[in-house]
Amino acid sequence: MSSQNVWGKQLIDAISYRHSVRTFLPGPLDSKIPEKINDFFGSLELPFPNDTKLQVFNAEPGKKLYNNGVNPVDNLAFISQTDLVSISKTGFTGEIVMLYAVSLGLSTCWFGHYKLSEVGRYIPGIAIPQRLKESTLGYGYGKQVDVGERVICCMPFGTGNDSSTRLIDKIMKKKGGNRKPLEELLESSVRINDVPQDIKDALELAKRAPSAGNSQMWRFGYDKDARRITLAKPIGYKHFKWEHADVDIGMCAAHLWLGLLDKGYSPKVEVYQDVDRAFWSFLL
Repeated sequence: MSSQNVWGKQLIDAISYRHSVRTFLPGPLDSKIPEKINDFFGSLELPFPNDTKLQVFNAEPGKKLYNNGVNPVDNLAFISQTDLVSISKTGFTGEIVMLYAVSLGLSTCWFGHYKLSEVGRYIPGIAIPQRLKESTLGYGYGKQVDVGERVICCMPFGTGNDSSTRLIDKIMKKKGGNRKPLEELLESSVRINDVPQDIKDALELAKRAPSAGNSQMWRFGYDKDARRITLAKPIGYKHFKWEHADVDIGMCAAHLWLGLLDKGYSPKVEVYQDVDRAFWSFLL
């Protein structure tokens, strides 16, 4: 069995118990844990060319690193260019890393809205004045595609502090368990009865990916003759709060890839820009 299949099953198991955690116990983790995450990222073989970078950093207590005032010690930053394909690939890569962290027993959460000036204290060159000007009220990297690399999202990781879980987080955890039926997430041209059971199983795993406000904006296509699965948000889709839904599409693509590997497929994966969205193709 290949090493990819071994950790693939490990990550699929993590999907079943992963949920977003936004409050953490104080103090840093054992230094071996960030090293493990770095080593995993360095050895990761993805099915497409990928320039996403990973930066581990420790934040000082008491600073408002994220838009909920949380400032855990241990954090990851995912860095890439800001075109739609690059940020969607970052969502894919980051979700694989997040699931690995969860499989180590860690609590995690995606944050696309981070305090840019604060992250700039730990990652040189990220918070130059022009980027601060472009950011949304000082959070994130801005709404537009620009030249150069940006921190696309950050991910705190550590030991969750259940005793201080906020009411909104409890609500979102419960809401996150509510998933739309697969029929609602298929393109209009796809009949559910034409989708083989093993593909349905992979799609069921895909739709369990996290998304901003549990919006589940992904739409799946299936061409039984070409043996191809497609994934993208609807053209023109906008979320009221999160500007970069193609990051979420990449997370969903990661789940789909894991599900297909688990069913014995070795899909050829491509992603390209289609109008205003990243469009993923899985050729079986």
